Amino acid sequence: MGIPELWEVLRPAFDERIPLEKLVDQFVRDLGRTPRVAIDGYMFMFQSDHGSIVAQDKKSILIQNFMSKVLALIGLNVSVLVVFDGVMKPDKSGSGPALNYEEELVKFERRSDFAEQNPFVEELKEVLLVNRVEYFQAAGEAEAQCAFIQKLGIVDYVISNDVDTLVFGATRILRNFNRFAEDTASSPVKKQGAVRSKYYVTPVDMAKVEKVTGLSEERLVFLASMRGGDYSSGVDKIGIINAKNMALCGTSKALYYHRQKTKIELKQVKKPCLSLPPPDFAIELCRCFKSSKERKQQSVLLRPWESRRRECERRQMLAAYLLKLNSHLQGPNRDIFGRNVTIKEPIKIDEYFTLLYMFPFVRPQLPIFLPDTLSSGELATNTLLDIDSREAVRRCSMVSNINLNGNDTHKVMAQTHFFVPATYCWQMRYVAFKLLSSETSIRINKDKIEDDLQKLMLKFNPGLLFNRFPESSEARRRQRSPEKNDDSDSASDSLWVPRSLMELFYPRLVAVYDQKKKDDAYFGKRKCSLRQTTLDMLENSPTKKQKNRNSEFNIKGKEARFEPVPFKSVPELRAMKSSPKKPVRRSSPKKKKEPALGQQRLDMFLKPRMEKVKERVFIDITNTLDRDEDSPFIDLTSD
Repeated sequence: MGIPELWEVLRPAFDERIPLEKLVDQFVRDLGRTPRVAIDGYMFMFQSDHGSIVAQDKKSILIQNFMSKVLALIGLNVSVLVVFDGVMKPDKSGSGPALNYEEELVKFERRSDFAEQNPFVEELKEVLLVNRVEYFQAAGEAEAQCAFIQKLGIVDYVISNDVDTLVFGATRILRNFNRFAEDTASSPVKKQGAVRSKYYVTPVDMAKVEKVTGLSEERLVFLASMRGGDYSSGVDKIGIINAKNMALCGTSKALYYHRQKTKIELKQVKKPCLSLPPPDFAIELCRCFKSSKERKQQSVLLRPWESRRRECERRQMLAAYLLKLNSHLQGPNRDIFGRNVTIKEPIKIDEYFTLLYMFPFVRPQLPIFLPDTLSSGELATNTLLDIDSREAVRRCSMVSNINLNGNDTHKVMAQTHFFVPATYCWQMRYVAFKLLSSETSIRINKDKIEDDLQKLMLKFNPGLLFNRFPESSEARRRQRSPEKNDDSDSASDSLWVPRSLMELFYPRLVAVYDQKKKDDAYFGKRKCSLRQTTLDMLENSPTKKQKNRNSEFNIKGKEARFEPVPFKSVPELRAMKSSPKKPVRRSSPKKKKEPALGQQRLDMFLKPRMEKVKERVFIDITNTLDRDEDSPFIDLTSD
């Protein structure tokens, strides 16, 4: 779709392909809110179709695949706007008659209904309306309308695979929104594990594109006019490489400054007369269509076609421009293409398609994200727009138009809880984050780090939400086969969301979860509560160990006394179950240590001296006899 092979030219400027949840995490950390996106509806419809779908079930499966992509964004609280093509888009077959821009503009200004009346698209709109998902009907190309509202600041990104979105003036797009980690629109390799459970995107920033490749919005318009796209075949003998080289003329990245010089040219360098660089073909082409006033104006106009030049004036300027362009291409053109390229026929530019790229038919009634819609990811909406126009109108498919004038008393719409309609008819996991603002049965259950991203798991029970959302997928499944869903009230589901997203909208719940996790970790290590209370000091805390934890009765003596078993939390029971029982050690009486040789006890000085005399009642006569056997007297003086 769009300009053939242009994506390959722009690929060096692509950002790294990342999961959608990581993109939301980075956006929340940078800007303090969730992103707003506009979706090319026909691109999602094209991606939802595949050859394995049975014909009789094709419509329902296409709607299901389409909504699964939209709800994946809503599940991360991204504000979503689906844009559909209108009747003012040209015939892509190229078999129709030549179109005149002025005549088509008159038709556009006279119409009020731009719907194509496609039965499938109308049914898809009804599904979006029932689920309160905002959509917008474009006048012509959906990617042109998406680029227009993105330049106005209504949305942050455009989700599209059509490179024409950049040509129409979009500054940031998300390419290849799918479940492939590779940057491809279709299945990259037929192998196991190619499809992931989460969505990936490739961000493309026009500022980086211009810095890396040198191609600005005006140069992309010129390149599209040369190469051709969905509506024209372009210029003969001008492929994507030659068109790019022509578009870069007038910049520092032109081949005039970087190509390898021939030997003859190197000899001519010493001569005073040197060849001049080729003119800036892209900017001169834009001057043929844009008025000088519009080129000096930096803001985005609500009706961009009003800044075009008059028909007679631009045709005269375009004719003079083509003469100058062909004169440069018919002669030596090595400075333009890097080599001499022979172009036999003069180049002609279709005025209608160039004007359509520069001044697309876009509706001035601008969409608004109301807080009482499922597609809005914010609790407050400012209805004012920073546009210098008194005719600006904000509209929503759910309500009538909202005039933006000084007497508007509803400039800011706000509410305290996220909105989920009672008619919601898809899986509850996609709205779990929004329901967390009003539903107490949803809780934070786990956390993990995946791809350097901190994530929290929201655990909820779909069975508790049947009465509130009777049209949800789980409720309808229960009604069809109640015998298989008797335990549906106990069945649970979960959703992983970035931690930064939870901290932005539910900081108190995150703080409670962190404290509980800290308490559980402390108890698992020390088998006691982290926080000391009066019961803990009185040794009546439920976390204190009991002497006989396995019995409900303790028998002491002849009396039986009932002692209730203390309450055990889940971490306690797991710790008790996993830890082996240690044998009880009975305390033995301490043995008194004898003093070492040559030492005496400290209490020897406390004994009375008479104890020593009493201990010597009997006298050792043998010792005396040994000293003097002839003496009849006993010597009592010897000690």
